[in-house]
Amino acid sequence: MSRTLLRRAVTAGLAALGLLSAGAPRPAAAAPPSGAGAPPAVPAPRVAAPAPRPPAAQRKPTGGRGDGARRGGASPARGAAPGRGAPAPRRGGAATAAALPAEAPLELALPVERVALQNGLRVVMSPDRSSPTVAVAVTYDVGSRDEPSGRSGVARLVAGMMARGSRNVPAGEHLRLVTERGGELADDAGVDRTTYAEALPANELALALWLEADRMKALDLSAQAFEAQRREAQERRGAVLGAAHGQGASRLQALVFQGYWPHEHPALGEADDLAGAEVSWARDFHAAHYGPNRAVLTLAGGFDPGEAMELVHRYFDGIPAVAAAPFKDVPFPEQTSQRTAVVRDSAARAPAILYGWAVPPRSHPDHHALALAAALLGRGESSRLEALLVGDKAVARSARVALGGHRGPDLFSIDVRLAEGARVGDVEKLVEGEIRTLATAGPSQAELTKARRLLQAAFVSGLADVGARARALGEHELLFGDAAHLSGELARYFAVTREDVQRVARDHLGPTRRTIVETYPPAAPGASPPPRAPGRAAAGAPRAGGGAPAEAQASPGKGAEKAAPAQARGAAARPAPKKKPTKPTKPAKPRKK
Repeated sequence: MSRTLLRRAVTAGLAALGLLSAGAPRPAAAAPPSGAGAPPAVPAPRVAAPAPRPPAAQRKPTGGRGDGARRGGASPARGAAPGRGAPAPRRGGAATAAALPAEAPLELALPVERVALQNGLRVVMSPDRSSPTVAVAVTYDVGSRDEPSGRSGVARLVAGMMARGSRNVPAGEHLRLVTERGGELADDAGVDRTTYAEALPANELALALWLEADRMKALDLSAQAFEAQRREAQERRGAVLGAAHGQGASRLQALVFQGYWPHEHPALGEADDLAGAEVSWARDFHAAHYGPNRAVLTLAGGFDPGEAMELVHRYFDGIPAVAAAPFKDVPFPEQTSQRTAVVRDSAARAPAILYGWAVPPRSHPDHHALALAAALLGRGESSRLEALLVGDKAVARSARVALGGHRGPDLFSIDVRLAEGARVGDVEKLVEGEIRTLATAGPSQAELTKARRLLQAAFVSGLADVGARARALGEHELLFGDAAHLSGELARYFAVTREDVQRVARDHLGPTRRTIVETYPPAAPGASPPPRAPGRAAAGAPRAGGGAPAEAQASPGKGAEKAAPAQARGAAARPAPKKKPTKPTKPAKPRKK
């Protein structure tokens, strides 16, 4: 099996190294909108080795990061966070450490050119003249963490208005212009960054650049546009929280980041804040955060750098910088005891368990080891939790582990959806037992080797997509101050040792630092609420995210079903006291209830 996985990883690596993109360019349906100029003539695609990476332009670095959604066509697979969503190996594989070849990551040297405009816009170019497609992404250094208290949801409101159109491109027209030319759109509003991107045939670069420049400088901030977006945001919030297990995820975030406003409050916005939102909030937020000096413009795929920079100067030079204050972080309160909550979810059909830990940010040295721990525990069918809970014990329908990838304190989460008839307390014992095993014994070398290779395969195959590559380069430019940092990610993952994984599991995933949210289906009429189990501390944070009531109790969990109160079991379950018969020949009278 390991040889097959290695061949797949090498194949994906060659695709990424060759920067191959599927599809062929389509002829332009029309010129860019008025004022954009005619698109430059792009030579026919040819197969060639990627150009060597030129020296990076000198400039002052900044930091940044984010999350995702898309619109229009099949959006490129995300490749910015290696390990996210990648499967991990089953324990006890046939391969042994001695039988495995010497480990070395695939060497990636993505061509990267970096230029800074006078207005502060950072431009990252990764050309591949053999590609028939080109991607343009603009990554803004802004997210829900920048919202002031009392105005939750304003970041998403402005992001949605940016995605809808501008004063020159009405709502829906941006999508039409791109899709009619065979392209696709993506927009991604996260906790600490917001990205807009297009992937188009290579001869449509001018259109993509004009659209992004127009979106940056000419957003429609009218009261009518704001009200339409506010209604849409309220509907989206209701849909997310009304979906099965949607409330549990919101509750988990609020408890894990309790006392830390940038991450504690819901990015979707509180119901009261959205109901009372004013257009002035959106105008103030946009003026403070959406300018060229708060953004990275990334180009990847089939284009000539010289011709591309002429277009960049034409469309972006005239956009003024904004006077924005940098993000001001606040102290993160350390968690010293377990937090728990119980949620009754009207849309859920079976119980679910969510675990969460606050862990170091993506830039921290421990983050790569935590990503491997996540892959080992719950990324794919052969991961530890999936194999144990879904395969061996058949007590769960799925078990997934994820890292948020935040710039600030990050979220390490486990999401277990129980099978019919499974007991929450029993499943929690199994989950926590696997975490203890990883913290005390660590993974085997063979297990770690397979996990690295699977992460590598997911990483390089993601970068083979030109749109995902542009977004990943923009993220690394924001977060690490240099997009070329992306090429060294595999080496950093392969540098993680067994001892590193064991240490981070012990240091960051302990019981006093964890939060557990249990979700139950609606209670049957007359049934008691989920029972309390002894020995668990009550969750001390207010309910976040709104929606149906979420019961924060002192006791979700372990053996909760066994501890059901007497009234739930019914009076008939108690034995009746013995009575002496009045006459030996007559039976005793029934006890009055």
